[in-house]
Amino acid sequence: MTDQEAYKLTNDVFILIKKSKTVSDLEVIPDKLNIATKNTMSPDTYPKIEFGINKGEIQSLLEAKVIDNDYNILASCQSKLLDPLTKLLYATAWKNGDLKKIKHIIKGVVDCENQNTDQDEALVFYQFGKYLTKSPGQPIIDQHVIRAFAVYNSKDISEAKTFRQIKVLSKREKPIIGKYKKWLMSEELTKELRIVPDYCYYIDKLLFATGKTIKSFT
Repeated sequence: MTDQEAYKLTNDVFILIKKSKTVSDLEVIPDKLNIATKNTMSPDTYPKIEFGINKGEIQSLLEAKVIDNDYNILASCQSKLLDPLTKLLYATAWKNGDLKKIKHIIKGVVDCENQNTDQDEALVFYQFGKYLTKSPGQPIIDQHVIRAFAVYNSKDISEAKTFRQIKVLSKREKPIIGKYKKWLMSEELTKELRIVPDYCYYIDKLLFATGKTIKSFT
């Protein structure tokens, strides 16, 4: 895909997003623009998360000594894992070396109402924690979503070419992440769409597919 094609596709996606009033309007956009199914989020791999997590629940983990004051999972918490699903999920995180990443999700939950933080690492996990609170305007983000928004936000094709090469989100991308979150709450989206519960999730899904499609490997 050329830079011109990527720029046009991304802008076409956003034109349709800004016209959308329902989830159905968003969900038909990939077919309208011939975005390959292989680039979309599989519902089998990523089923929609229906539950939320609040700060009170995090406090209960602190009081139960499941996590410490820095939100690290304590090894001693294993004795408190009573149901088999929790044990399996803990074991999966352990096997993948992801136990230490959970603290960033927890911090995102705790910091949900704080728009100005010093969080400069694990931004995807941190924002995922904010999303899990189910607060308005808190999306799921990853490299693909931010790549798509950055290209849309580009002033020209030359700048878009640079953004197509985003691979890992770091503190360098914090400004564009902030712009994306503000855009999701802005009047560029229809008021009908903005009252749909969890509408950000459906936009995230669409931008995931868009960003994956336009990714540059050079």
